[in-house]
Amino acid sequence: MRIRLKLSVVELTMALGFVVAISISLFYLNSMVQVKNMEYQAERSVTSLARFSYQTEEFLISAKLLSELKNDWNESILQFESEFQVLKDSKAVKILGEEKLEEFAAVEGTWNELKQWHVQPAFNYIDTMILNGFEEKLGNIGILQALYSLEDSESGLADPVMSLTNYRNNLENSTIEFSTRLNKFINGLRLQSELYIRDSLKIVSIIVIVTFLLSILVISITARRISGRIGKVDEAVQILTKGDFSKNLIIKSGDEFEELANHYNTFKGELWKKLDSILEFMLQIGDSISEGVDINSALQHILDSFIKNTTADAGAVFMVDEDQQFIDLIALNGFFPCPFAIPLEFRKTRESQTDYLQKHPISVGKTIIGQAIKSGNGVYLKEAGRDEKLRQNSLKGSIEYIHSIAVIPLIISKRVLGAVALVRTSEDIAFTDMEFTNMKTFGDYAALTIDNMYNFTEAVQRREMERELRIASDIQKNLLPKKIPEVKGCSIGVHTEAARAMSGDYYDIYRLDKNKIALVICDVVGKGVPASLLMVMIRTVIRFISSPKRGAEDILNVLNKGLTRRIGTDQYATLSVTVIDEESGKVDFSNAGHSPLLYFNKKEGAFVPIDTRGLPVGVESKEVYVKKSILLEKDDILVLYTDGLPETKSSDGALYSIEKLEKLIIGNKEKTVEKIVEIIENDINLFKGTQDLIDDQTLIVVKAK
Repeated sequence: MRIRLKLSVVELTMALGFVVAISISLFYLNSMVQVKNMEYQAERSVTSLARFSYQTEEFLISAKLLSELKNDWNESILQFESEFQVLKDSKAVKILGEEKLEEFAAVEGTWNELKQWHVQPAFNYIDTMILNGFEEKLGNIGILQALYSLEDSESGLADPVMSLTNYRNNLENSTIEFSTRLNKFINGLRLQSELYIRDSLKIVSIIVIVTFLLSILVISITARRISGRIGKVDEAVQILTKGDFSKNLIIKSGDEFEELANHYNTFKGELWKKLDSILEFMLQIGDSISEGVDINSALQHILDSFIKNTTADAGAVFMVDEDQQFIDLIALNGFFPCPFAIPLEFRKTRESQTDYLQKHPISVGKTIIGQAIKSGNGVYLKEAGRDEKLRQNSLKGSIEYIHSIAVIPLIISKRVLGAVALVRTSEDIAFTDMEFTNMKTFGDYAALTIDNMYNFTEAVQRREMERELRIASDIQKNLLPKKIPEVKGCSIGVHTEAARAMSGDYYDIYRLDKNKIALVICDVVGKGVPASLLMVMIRTVIRFISSPKRGAEDILNVLNKGLTRRIGTDQYATLSVTVIDEESGKVDFSNAGHSPLLYFNKKEGAFVPIDTRGLPVGVESKEVYVKKSILLEKDDILVLYTDGLPETKSSDGALYSIEKLEKLIIGNKEKTVEKIVEIIENDINLFKGTQDLIDDQTLIVVKAK
């Protein structure tokens, strides 16, 4: 039985109960009203009888004709009988029981006897007197007054008047006796009426109370049953929200609660299947990743899992390009109709539509897919054909028909990676709200998976880069001289610091023969292993071609011809070669696009830049390098450096500059070369403060003894 029907039955039962209670109450109330009316009528009867008694008392002295007195007397009798008859006909007398009916009959019998024995004889005697002419004799001054005023000749009236007086006296006495009996009956009637009314009020009160209590009982039982079933439903939902799917909701009531319990159990089962499908989706994605597939293959696996765990007929994965301007189709499963207008020539076949999607990227913000990606909000159209944007997909039976579509953006940290679009092309079968919710859950996990794969790829690349940097750093360390050779007449100090793990700077100090020392300082373009390999090539070639017979410019010319066309066009190096003759103090300098040699002449007390023209090595094979020579004297200073040193920046963006370097050296020219290098290091660190180095720094300082 339905709850509404049950409630209707309860309402009807309660209504019938109230109707019965009200009917009974109205019956008793009506009876009480009738009893009260009966009391009122009894009072009227007593009043009428009192009027009759009064007229009987005043009969002899009333100033009226004898016929008028009879008529008044008769009217009062008729009035009493009329009131008494109404009292007799009252239903209340019957309500009060048989005893009262018997008493009433006895009173009525007494009245009838009074009429028969006293009233009627008196009326008959009056009629006789009127016929005998006594009315004219008595006149209208009253019977007794007329009798007193009659002359002796008319004393023949005395006997009739005395007889009439006797009739009146007998009637008066009988009326008094009847009145006493009637009053006694009326008083008993009034007392019993009061008892009846009191009992009736008790009965009505009991009926009202019992009806009210029964109504409360029925309502309480009904409410307790309903609340008990609601409690079961609430308890089941609470258990479900805690993740416990083991308990079913069992209600055997034959109404909506039983149906609700069945629907709940069905929903719980479906929800468990959906949760299981989410787990299955995650496992499938995890398996695909564990196979070591690339991003595109992983996206295909993700799409396949979407299709498998939903009721979609087809789907596609679209990813945003690096510029965040266009969306490319990456993966397909089944035939995916274009959910937007395309040129007519591409709409004819499934292959042409697929070809169009693959070859024509979608602009971000355009079409239903681009708008979903731009806004980051999923799109769910249960009946796609009703949407104006998909009007071209509304024709049933066509290859473009889409009944239902869902677009789920792949979002991670508020960044939209792309979207998964799923369609139902079967007629009259749409995605459900729960399916769309599951799709969004799948999308969140898929986005996290894709982001993890991106991060993993970046981590692998970073690890590979770090490995290359370690290799390059090891190569570079092996290239640098382990020990600076001793030079007669000179002392040499070196400072080098890399801006990052791998430095692009390289220097070398080695002997050409027992009297000559070569100083090479180099800045290689590029980083990592390629730059380190170029350093290896430069060092190897320089060491191989260096000889006492070759000057600084010769070394650069041979090196340049050896490197050009053997390295990439984006690889080159700036460097300079300085050769010091320990015997003569002669210094030869040749430059290949590097910073000039700073020469401090002690006699002049100032720095002079020494430079030669020349492109970096590896750029132009026909480049010819030249040299410049100076004669080194005692306390003269030579400074070789890479551009990272003067380009060191302070916290306010100022550059360290060559001028500052020269002033610092001049201010400390009397100190040893080791001390000068230390002072320069400290000054640079103080200048840059907490700022990181922008470029690598290398400094070689030579001081003549």
